[in-house]
Amino acid sequence: MLIIDKYHNDLNKKFWESLHSEMLKANEDIPITDLFSYVERSFVFSLFFRGTSHKELIVFKNILNLKDLGYVIQFEFIPKGKTSNMDFDIDELSLYSLIKKELKCVISAVGPVLQNQISILITEGPDKLAPGLDTKSRIICTAKKLLNAIQKEFNIKLIGGIGSVQSLHSINISLMEALSCMHYCNPGEIIHVQDLDKYKNHSFYEYKEAEKQMINAIRHRKADAYDYFSIIMNRIKHLSDDAKRNKIIEILVLATHAARLDNFEDADYHNYICNIDSLMKLEGDQLIEWAFQKFVKITGCVKSQSSIDYSNKVVQATKEYLEAHYAEEITLEDVAEYVNISPQYFSKLIKKNTGFNFIDWLSILRVKKAKELLANTSLTVKEVCFMVGYKDPNYFSRIFKKKIGMTPSEYVKNIKKITS
Repeated sequence: MLIIDKYHNDLNKKFWESLHSEMLKANEDIPITDLFSYVERSFVFSLFFRGTSHKELIVFKNILNLKDLGYVIQFEFIPKGKTSNMDFDIDELSLYSLIKKELKCVISAVGPVLQNQISILITEGPDKLAPGLDTKSRIICTAKKLLNAIQKEFNIKLIGGIGSVQSLHSINISLMEALSCMHYCNPGEIIHVQDLDKYKNHSFYEYKEAEKQMINAIRHRKADAYDYFSIIMNRIKHLSDDAKRNKIIEILVLATHAARLDNFEDADYHNYICNIDSLMKLEGDQLIEWAFQKFVKITGCVKSQSSIDYSNKVVQATKEYLEAHYAEEITLEDVAEYVNISPQYFSKLIKKNTGFNFIDWLSILRVKKAKELLANTSLTVKEVCFMVGYKDPNYFSRIFKKKIGMTPSEYVKNIKKITS
């Protein structure tokens, strides 16, 4: 409800003024399709932004022939030139006609265009939307077809979110879910709320932990600050470009503050304002690359442990061996023999090409596998310890905490907290 409350007062005033103005401009003899567009816009606006009583809902259901179950498709029109203001006008009646044409096989109610967004309520009976039915693929297909039709007709990019099926009395839940989906969209994309997990990846706690560790590493001039920054960049890669930009600026400000905290006079001044224009021109992976460049410039921390050059044949062979045998008792000598070079030369070559010594590399791999098991199975910490190649649960916990910033038990608690 926070998102709705934020816009409630302004939207209420603007919407009714706009609707009143359109009605005054219209001829007395209003076509029936136009009349229904006014009724639907009034209903959807009241339903989501003003609130409707039980009696009002029944009246609107009868007028618009709405069913008991429904879901929300939310679209946002993306301005050209990457500004926050729309640089075009959309004729709402034309937009309404197009939407109704594309949705002719379902019962829908189309809301008004408010602050670059439009809400579309689609309702069907229990035979089509009852719990337990596999409706997601059909709903996504409907939404994508509609998104593509609007983009083609009005020559503008959209992002979209689809909420879950709810009763009309609880339909605000579907709206909020649809709004949350759009946070992860790039132009031309639409996301269903059931797919949010693969974008969020249950990684909020890892993001916050990496952020904390990065700040600490920068303050103490540790090279692994770059590694933690890499984790953060990996966590935001599924966000929309606008969300990426916000996160990048946020993390660079934190990095600059950490770099200056103990050595203010030695830290270079970083002018964020002059970089905004260049940041706004970049998209996708270009934003991540730009962030890495700025991070290196601000902190002086360069690529180290988290990036391994697999172009070296010995390194590639070692990676494959470790992936296959990490659960076993492995020594440096075993792997050196496997790649057919001396242990001394093998040790130097691995350190030079990866930034790790052999034991660190093996530990990182084992901890990564342990995280996957702890997150996706009901195995105990002790069972996971043995499955990833450790014999002592206490030693495993110390290594895990050193690499992740929390013990395996704390990690499991965070997983349960996020997924509950």
